[in-house]
Amino acid sequence: MEFYGISSTVLQLLRSYLNNRYQRVTIKDSNNNKQTSKWELIKHGIPQGSILGPLPFLIYINDLARTINKVAEVILFADDTSIIISNKNIEKFKNNLNSVIKQTINWFQSNLLSLNYNKTYFLKIFFT
Repeated sequence: MEFYGISSTVLQLLRSYLNNRYQRVTIKDSNNNKQTSKWELIKHGIPQGSILGPLPFLIYINDLARTINKVAEVILFADDTSIIISNKNIEKFKNNLNSVIKQTINWFQSNLLSLNYNKTYFLKIFFT
């Protein structure tokens, strides 16, 4: 975090925001009866829907753009990432695409993340 200019005071604030958080789950059945689990300590993650939620994600994923920026343009917005690869030469395009796929897979594995393939799309546009 210090790499991004986050001071020790702000870092302490972020730690206090993320540490010692608890959650429980409530489920309603078809008769509107509720079943609630016991409170459990959250060991990992960022609270969904929080104002600060996108910030740690962007800091965490920021180096993905630096990993593949030689052959692709990376656009990061909140929790969405777009990778744009373009080249008029089809062979160079294919090589760049394969390189970006390999580098992205390696980055995900190195950062202990998994890609949600159900939310991943590939769009190929040809211009003549």
